[in-house]
Amino acid sequence: MANCRISSADLFLLVNFAEYVALRVRGRQPYDNRLQNRQLSTQDREMLDRVRQPSAERLATDSAYWLRTCYDPSAEAEKIFLRMPQLLEAFCTLEEYEENIQEALSEAIEAHALDPELAEEEGYDPVEDAKPWPMFHSDYHMQLVIGRIHVVDATTLASEGRNAGKVLVVWFDECGRAIRYSREALEDASDIAGLSNYMLNEYGCWVNAKIGQPYQWGQPLGPPYGENGGDSD
Repeated sequence: MANCRISSADLFLLVNFAEYVALRVRGRQPYDNRLQNRQLSTQDREMLDRVRQPSAERLATDSAYWLRTCYDPSAEAEKIFLRMPQLLEAFCTLEEYEENIQEALSEAIEAHALDPELAEEEGYDPVEDAKPWPMFHSDYHMQLVIGRIHVVDATTLASEGRNAGKVLVVWFDECGRAIRYSREALEDASDIAGLSNYMLNEYGCWVNAKIGQPYQWGQPLGPPYGENGGDSD
């Protein structure tokens, strides 16, 4: 995704929050600084209220958000990150975030370049487990995670079907793109809701999760990476 650049003055006047969602962590920093360092006008507050919905619509835990995105079987799913772009905020410094990602990416590329026997030593079965690359890139994917949401959508609320009653658990990056996702039974999704992402690093819902499309093999943010080391900007 191209890295949008908008002046700090324009950022605060955004009406279409899709522009905010498209910004990466560095691009959102001027907006966050202005929010923290100035008195908001009535117009500014009204604008921000449009993305800060009633707490009854979502339940925050220490590590994950629960969102119901369907109130009727025919309803269109909500645009979560356009309504709540604050979910894309980073909770460490910008420098730490970028350094951790680059370090993990370098290690993933190095590990992936080694003999495939390394994967077998770690328990990878070439017959049952298909390609081993998600295992090599697990820490890189985890470093990319900005947050996790547990989504109760139309599939969850359906009366029948393979995934009926299952909650969609999604780990997302700084632009709201799915890094990994899986469908979990309600009781399992509840059990892991309060756990930090790193406590799930070897948990089945993370290890066996599907890879988000932008991070799949051959896609813009997935392996094999070009000479720029995986930076898509």
